[in-house]
Amino acid sequence: MTTPAQTFNDGQAQTLIGDQQPALTEEEQVATLVPSHPSQRNSVTIWTLSNDNPHNTRILDTTDHNKIVYTIKPDFKGKHTMTNMYEGEGEGTPLGYIEWHEFFSDQISFKGAKKVKKGSYFSNGGSFAHTFKDDQGRMYKWKGIGPGLVPSLHCDDNFNRKVPIAQFTRSRMDQSVDPPAVIPAQIFLTPRAMEIKDLVLFTFIVLEKGRRSKETSEGNRMSAWRAEAPGMIPNEETARAVNTGVGLGVKKRDE
Repeated sequence: MTTPAQTFNDGQAQTLIGDQQPALTEEEQVATLVPSHPSQRNSVTIWTLSNDNPHNTRILDTTDHNKIVYTIKPDFKGKHTMTNMYEGEGEGTPLGYIEWHEFFSDQISFKGAKKVKKGSYFSNGGSFAHTFKDDQGRMYKWKGIGPGLVPSLHCDDNFNRKVPIAQFTRSRMDQSVDPPAVIPAQIFLTPRAMEIKDLVLFTFIVLEKGRRSKETSEGNRMSAWRAEAPGMIPNEETARAVNTGVGLGVKKRDE
């Protein structure tokens, strides 16, 4: 089974010299996040979610010895449920937060900005797509924010607008190993995405909350988010067993 990580890190399979490029269609480039521009080759950052619930997880940089780069955790103590996003281990002031509202629009704040409704932060970018701007006024679009789709981030100033600068893959079972193992959820980021890495993660968790909420019944929405998804990664220790650089699967327990 070939994963996006193999595509980026298996040097013998994908390392190219000069102007040689893999014979991929545009659809395949989008699906695998393979940069066709030479300057971006072999430089993709891979984040692994320690927990399948992106609102209660740690983000591990698989390309940097599983360093904890972000911590995202809920707070149920106040009037409204909160999701707080922290840099590193989860101490200090959050980089951003989501204030949950059951019947009205969620409210969000990023890097100390005034709290606003989610709908005023994002614009409708088309079917299952949402656009936003960074602090320099550059436009971005998350596509695939819908059931069964692959969320991917695009920007107008990329060398090819149709090739994403970041992409999320959900956790899944790898049936090619015995016993079958969970491949954890991951986010793949090109150097262009790393320029706004905090904003990439924050906008993703905001939109992913909305997507998952739509997939649950109204009556079970909040309870569904409080619990971990069955059969998925229970904590960051499991994610730390990931094979770095050769296809991100969870090692078998007897290895």
